[in-house]
Amino acid sequence: VSTQRTWDIRMRIHSILLILFLASQIQAWTAVPHMIIYAIAKRDIKASVWKRMEQLFGYMKENDANYKEFYEMAVWAEDVKLAKMNAFDGWHIFNQHYPVGIPSCKSVVNKLNCVIHTITSTKSLLARETGDVEFHKSLMLRYFINLVGDMHQPMHEITRCTADLPEGDKGGKLFYLGNTNLHALWDDAMGTQIPKIKRPLDNDGVLHIEQWATTLIKAHPRSHFEKELKMTDLYKMAKQIYDTAIQYAYQGVTNNTAPSLDYLKTRFPICTRMMALAGYRLADWLNANLVQILVIQQPIQYFCLLYTSDAADDTPCVDLGGRRIIKKK
Repeated sequence: VSTQRTWDIRMRIHSILLILFLASQIQAWTAVPHMIIYAIAKRDIKASVWKRMEQLFGYMKENDANYKEFYEMAVWAEDVKLAKMNAFDGWHIFNQHYPVGIPSCKSVVNKLNCVIHTITSTKSLLARETGDVEFHKSLMLRYFINLVGDMHQPMHEITRCTADLPEGDKGGKLFYLGNTNLHALWDDAMGTQIPKIKRPLDNDGVLHIEQWATTLIKAHPRSHFEKELKMTDLYKMAKQIYDTAIQYAYQGVTNNTAPSLDYLKTRFPICTRMMALAGYRLADWLNANLVQILVIQQPIQYFCLLYTSDAADDTPCVDLGGRRIIKKK
């Protein structure tokens, strides 16, 4: 890699991190459920795996001042979305079709640019024993922590298609509920009981997250998920979460009408159950897939972007292992 190209790539990375820094400052109030999921997972993560995670986080530590508390790594990917870096948006969803009143949806289910494909690819990346992709692992570990949570949010696994919206409602984002929408309501776990927590986290914020993790573990212990935790097919998991969206998210609400208090009350336990399951699966997948061999740390001499300018609009050409950037035309 030429000196000039190395410098250009470093400048691009630094620009991305600057955008994330500014985004996290603007955001102030953030996605607490993601941090709670991470707190649940951390209690089951092996010590050797956690040590390896700390090493990977360390590769960008000097640029991660706003993520000094490890719980905040769970929302790093949320800050990317807030910074309008839309090339990665598909990684957070799997738009399984739910046609209502019409025979089929007009949109396409993209299985190469979805949360299932990204999680699968990242598992493979984290399991690689070679030390030549440390920066990729550092970046994708941050995404992995966030995406496992997103996968278990029912509105990330579905798009409802109607005559008015034949291409879908974008996971409930176009299903309006007064001053919010169905997707945002489920993202926020109904927004009635879990408090907003300001970032950067202070001691009180950390305490709130850990207390909620304890509450959810007591309400939904690992023993309640024996069947789910034995599943290995991510598409079957996604189908179950899709069914949850149909049964609980879309039922009992009307478009352009605020949700009832009964809806908020009865759906909150569904949200917390999915959060607990996400935390247990996150821990299990990290324990099973993250290579625990500590790499001898050396100064990183170059960076390799997952997306080049030529590939940014052609997501299937990206290989998360870093082996292929542009696919042959």
